[in-house]
Amino acid sequence: MVLQSQRIDNLIDFLERVESAAIETLDQNEENKKLLEALRQEVIDVLKMAFIEGDRTVRRSAVYGLSKIGLDKSLDFFIEALNDQDEHVRGWAAEALGRIGDQRAIIPLIKALADENHYVCFNVSASLKHFAPNLVINQLLRALNDHNPLIRRRVSKLLGELGDPRVCDSLISALKDSDANVRYETAEALRKLKNPASILPLISALQDPSHDVRTAAIMALSCFGDDRAIEPLVAMMIEQKDHRHLCIEALKNICGTDNLEPLFELIRSCKKMIAKTSNDILERISEKKTVHTHEGG
Repeated sequence: MVLQSQRIDNLIDFLERVESAAIETLDQNEENKKLLEALRQEVIDVLKMAFIEGDRTVRRSAVYGLSKIGLDKSLDFFIEALNDQDEHVRGWAAEALGRIGDQRAIIPLIKALADENHYVCFNVSASLKHFAPNLVINQLLRALNDHNPLIRRRVSKLLGELGDPRVCDSLISALKDSDANVRYETAEALRKLKNPASILPLISALQDPSHDVRTAAIMALSCFGDDRAIEPLVAMMIEQKDHRHLCIEALKNICGTDNLEPLFELIRSCKKMIAKTSNDILERISEKKTVHTHEGG
């Protein structure tokens, strides 16, 4: 008979009360310790069996219970639970793996970055941050070449959040990824890392076919404050109306508002030129119409 979720909760509560009572009464001789450990192991085994045989509600209770009392004995269990059909089970399993901190969980967690559920993905990313950088960075860099663009996208985001300067070169290469979402997260990551080596690649990204990538590149260059971005941003402000306001804000950050009078004069000149050019075109149209009218008459 499969345990119900409430009975699972009661079982875990009973085990915790027994252990607390033993601690409070200082009843911790070697024999009692062995009995408590045997009881704990029995409960862990029951929870694992309930997980295998139970419905979604039971599986949720079982995986949550194991995260409380069986953390150090359930590495393989939690890794397998990353593939469960229920998002809560997957999310709790990911959280548990981060708390365990065993490096054997790193690759399964990176694969779980492909999860479509945002709650699960948040827990997976948070868990990967628990590992020492030297354990996780190289695996994440390998994943930048994964065939799944969702994994590459989330890896790029995570690398930016980790803030390790060693990943900059790999992220610069990822700015040329075939997927626009990956390029966007990469530009965002480079903004957070603030490595001067990424300035020229980000300037190149101002010509990216994706609106979002161009936006991320502008915002990144705005944070760097490097003079090399001034001319490309001025050109972009003139050529791409949908990015004009953001370019102006970026130029303010780089140059200071007091130094932007030449820019405002350029804008005024462009407006005058547009008006003059429009009038010239209208005059040519009008002249041609007059000529046609006379010829027709």
